[in-house]
This record gives sequence, C-alpha cells and structure tokens, in this order.
Amino acid sequence: MDVEFLRYQYENRHDGVITKTRFKIGIRHLQVIYMAACSAAMGAVRGSIGIAVMAVNDVSRRNDTNIQIHNWDYRMHGTVLSSFFFGYAALLVPADLILEKINGKAITTTILAVNGALCLTMPNIVNRGGWIATCNALFMMGMTQACLNTANQSLLKNWMPPNESYLCSSFVYGGLQVGVIISIYVAGILSEARLGWELIFYSLAMTTLSMAVICAALTASSPTDHPAVGDEEKEYIREAQSLYRKRPITVPWRTVLRTRQFWGVTCAHAASSAIFVFYLVDVPVYLTSLNISINDSAFYVLLAVIAMWILHAMTSPTIDWLTNFANVSNLFNATHLRKLINAIGAFVAVSGLTVLPNLIGARTDVAVIVLTATLASVGFQYSGFLKSLQDMSENFPGSLLLMTSSIAGLVGALTPIAVGFILTDDVNSLTRWRIVFILLASIYALGNIAYTILGSGERQVWDEIRTKRKCGYHNMSNQLELEELNRMTETQENNDKS
Repeated sequence: MDVEFLRYQYENRHDGVITKTRFKIGIRHLQVIYMAACSAAMGAVRGSIGIAVMAVNDVSRRNDTNIQIHNWDYRMHGTVLSSFFFGYAALLVPADLILEKINGKAITTTILAVNGALCLTMPNIVNRGGWIATCNALFMMGMTQACLNTANQSLLKNWMPPNESYLCSSFVYGGLQVGVIISIYVAGILSEARLGWELIFYSLAMTTLSMAVICAALTASSPTDHPAVGDEEKEYIREAQSLYRKRPITVPWRTVLRTRQFWGVTCAHAASSAIFVFYLVDVPVYLTSLNISINDSAFYVLLAVIAMWILHAMTSPTIDWLTNFANVSNLFNATHLRKLINAIGAFVAVSGLTVLPNLIGARTDVAVIVLTATLASVGFQYSGFLKSLQDMSENFPGSLLLMTSSIAGLVGALTPIAVGFILTDDVNSLTRWRIVFILLASIYALGNIAYTILGSGERQVWDEIRTKRKCGYHNMSNQLELEELNRMTETQENNDKS
C-alpha cells in the first residue's frame, strides 16, 4: 500500500481535477474511535512494562506482606525488559508480510485477548516462574503487539475513503502514543498502592480484555460485515475506494539492503530507539536510585515523553510546509535540510546525556529540564532522518520505515541488557550510571554521524527504475492501463502511415 493513484472527476467529466466532497459522520468514524481505543490499550501495556518490572524489585517494600518483592539483580531486570522489545522487533516485518490479507478484526481481537490473558496471569508467572518465565511471557506480548500495525492498516484500508484515510490513521496511531503517555503516570501511582506491581498488571488485564470484548462485539473488518452501516454509507465508501488502484510493484528488499543511504537512516533510527527505550525502562530506575519515589520518577519520564511527541507534532508539519510551499527549498536541498535538522537535535541530545548525571544530585529542577529537553530533541530529529525515507523513495516509504523500525527495535532491545551488565547488582552506583550515560551519548553521536555521512535526501535509482518499468496507473473510464493505450496509439499511427 505504498503508492496508490486516485482519479477525481469534475462536473465536465475531465479527469485529474480534485473536487471537495462533503464530510459526513458515519459508522466508519465510530470504528476509528474503537481502533484508537484498542491502540491506546496496547500503548498502555507498552508504557507500563518498565514501571511494573521496576516495582517487582522495589526494595522499599521488601517487608510488605501484601505483595511479593523479588531480589533480581539488574542483569535479570534488563533481560526481562529486553525480551518484550526483542519480541516486537523480531515479528515486525514478518507480521506485515504474512498477516496483510488476514481479517483485521480477528487480529486485533486476538492481540488484545493474548495480552490481557498474560497480564492477568503475570503475578503468578512472576512469583512462581521467576524471571525466566517472565521473559517468555513478555516476549510473547511483544510479538503480538508487532501485529497491531498490520491490523490497523487492514482495517483502515477497508473502512476509510481515500480523502479521510490520512486524518483517521493519524488519529488511530495517536491513540497508541496517548496510551503510552497516560500509562506511565498511572503505573507510577498504582505501584505505590497496596497491591503494588500486581495491581498494574491486573489493571492492564482489565483494560485489554474489556477492549477485546468491545472489538469482538461492536466492530467489523469491513462496512459490508457491519449490520449498522447504512446502504448510503456503504455506497459512498465503495465508490470512493473504487477510484483507487494499487500499483502492482514489489519491494526490492535486497537492493534496499545494499544501499548505503538506507543504512545511514537506519543508524540514526537505531540511536533514537536506544535512547527512547532507555528513557522508558532505565531512567525511572536511575531516578529511584537517587531517592526519588517511583511515582515521581514516572512523572518526570512522562514529561519527557510528552515533550518529545509534542515537539514532533509541531515541527514535522511545519518543516514539510516550509519545504513544499515556502522558499526554503530554493536555499537548501532536501539532503542538507534533513541533515541540519538532525544535527541540531543530535547535538542537544548528546549534550543532555553528557551533563545529566552531574545535575541530578545538585539541582533537581534543572536536571528535570535537561531530562525533558534531551528526549524532546529526539522528536525534533524525526523531522530529519525519518523524512529522508520519503525523499529517498516515492514508492516504498512505508516499507523502508518498517525495515528501519525492525532493525532499530533490535538495537533498542539491547539497551536494557547492556545497562544491566554495566550496573550488575549495584544500581545505586553513580559512577556506573555515568558510564551508562556517556556510553549512550557516544553511541548516539556515532549513529547520527553515520547518518550525516551516508544519508541522502535524493530519490534512489532503484525507486525510479521500478516506476518507469511499468506505470501501474489505471484509466478508470475504460479500465485499460496507460501502457496498453500507448501501444494501441503506436499501432494506429503505423497503420495510418502504411
């Protein structure tokens, strides 16, 4: 679904003229709300994992009789957290290739049910099975969550007219981020409740299982399967979607993997994934080692995550507008503009990671500002290196993003393991935490330097060749491909000459 073509017809029947259609509220928008709620439930699971596992080892509640506290060293802690991200990264690309044509409602319902069941049984898994059983459970949760993107794409493709697809897809994927943001703070509050970390998993189970029931009972894979959709809305969706034709092109996987520009973007993406996972699962532990409560630690991380997404939401459309409609493109080409944006964000992030370990003990307020600005700069960078994928390819930007996300996810999954081996059983050692921050800053700098050297905003040759070989657009008036029309024209000209 990387490249599609939409033909609009004007009143005088000339093709190619875009006309405005009246926006109508229908059952399809209610389906989008359900999809966003399901994504928020999955985001809640993703955002709560770090706080929940940290509360499993809360030393301040070792003598609490309400819950069982475990004595995992930080190597076990990091391995447990990494298992979730490993499962997510491992199945991201295969899920998109295998589940593309499977019922989207069934996939979403299954994802919610599996995550709900595992969250419900997680207290028993942790208490009886130990950290190894917990790794297996979180690995399975990560694998199922990797299928959510494919399910959402399938549902949006079936339900939404082309002129509403972009706005509704942004709303659905925004639900995932809202779930992450809300769950961080809520998990911090629940960790200090009587049932502690067990209450976090029980709350996640209640949320996901409830959404699984709602998804199974009130949603459908397509408008034709939904009894509440009227004939008028079905006809509107069917007619709008009939104007689209998907290009019959395949992704040149091997050629992309041999492209140095792709690996430049991947290096920057992997570095940003490492720092995001570090904030999500390791920074709360670092703050608690400085005698900050779990609740306050979760709140500080919450501020950083909110700042990251707000800055990205503000800068990305602004930079796109400057590039496409303003005169900035006359001063900078796409490659230089992307690299400048990325360099600014990388400089702020590396500087923040370098000075942050020296600020916490002295000025907590300044440290929180630096903590927030460091992760916010990553959101600013998304307008740099991630947009290079769209510049490199007009036909496969979604596939390129999927590939870079999978590789970056594997790098992010290694972050808790690496931090665990550095800290071992001495979580309160500021010296070891400084090593962690300096190492992460170095990796982040190297990843973005690689993007500066290898990255490019120019369209790649393999993308242009695939486009010219066969256009793939369809003339809707007679359902003949443009290539066939050209062949017929040449034949007619030869006959006239003869």
